[in-house]
Amino acid sequence: MVRGGCGIASGLFGWVVSLLAGQALFNALLYPLVDAHDYQHSWGGPTLVGAWLVHAAVAVPVVVAALGVLRGTVAVDRAHERLLSVRRRPSWPILLSAVLAVGTALLLNAWVHQL
Repeated sequence: MVRGGCGIASGLFGWVVSLLAGQALFNALLYPLVDAHDYQHSWGGPTLVGAWLVHAAVAVPVVVAALGVLRGTVAVDRAHERLLSVRRRPSWPILLSAVLAVGTALLLNAWVHQL
């Protein structure tokens, strides 16, 4: 039961982080198709090339950070697996899963409301 809850929380968190990183990468690579308007008030404007470069420069660190977060999520999941073999299980995985679930909900809520 505990392992399932921990796995669901870390898996959902990984999906949300992947979704946000994918959107950032998609927007950076295809900026002229995604945001076709006047570039006077855009980041890096007033030209298309400047806006495209600034959006790409912002997206690259976001994607790198997301990969680091996903790697950390995998490490936490492996630690959960090791804890299954221990007779007396600590309670920190449950707390971490609750924090991940709340963080995922807040991150997804913020992303939806900025659209």
